[in-house]
Amino acid sequence: MLRNSELSYGRVARALHWLCALAVILALVFIELKGNFPKGDPVRSGLSYGHIQAGLIVLLLVIPRLAWRLGNPPPAIDPAPSALMKLLAHAGHWALYALMLALPILGIAFIQAGGREVALFGLALPQLLSPDPALGKQLKNIHELLGNVLLWLSILHAAAAVWHHAVVKDNTVTRLIGPLR
Repeated sequence: MLRNSELSYGRVARALHWLCALAVILALVFIELKGNFPKGDPVRSGLSYGHIQAGLIVLLLVIPRLAWRLGNPPPAIDPAPSALMKLLAHAGHWALYALMLALPILGIAFIQAGGREVALFGLALPQLLSPDPALGKQLKNIHELLGNVLLWLSILHAAAAVWHHAVVKDNTVTRLIGPLR
C-alpha cells in the first residue's frame, strides 16, 4: 500500500520518514564528531563534507515529504489523544518540518556568504549569495542554534514515540512501523 490508510502510514510516507530521520541523524552525528578533530585534520574535513551532504539530502527529501504529507492525511491514533496532546504533536511535527527545511537553506546561505561553493556529491549548487563574511557569520550562528533545537526536538520526538508505545499503549508507533511482535 503506497498511500496512507485509516490504520497505518503507507510505504511512501514510511520511506520518507525513515530516510529523513537517517539523514538528520547523520548530519547531527557528523557535526558533533567534527569538533573532536583539529582544524586542518582530514577527518574533520570529511565529517564536515558528510554533514553538508546529509543536510542537502534532508532538503531534497523534506520537500516531497511535505507534499506527500499534505496530500495523505495521517492515520488516526487509537485511542484518540486529548486535544492538548494532539496540539502538541502537531506543533512538534510542523516544527520538525520547518527545521528540516530551514537548516539546509541556512547552511547553504552561510557557506556561500563565506565565499565557498556548495555542492551535492560534486554537483555545484547555484550561487545565490555574494561573499559577505559578516552575514555568513550571522547565518552560521542561527544555523547552529537551530541545529541544537533540532537535536533536542528529535530526542523529544523519539521519547514521545516510546512513551506512546510503552505507557499510553496507543497505535502511534505501530501506524509507522507495523505491529510489534
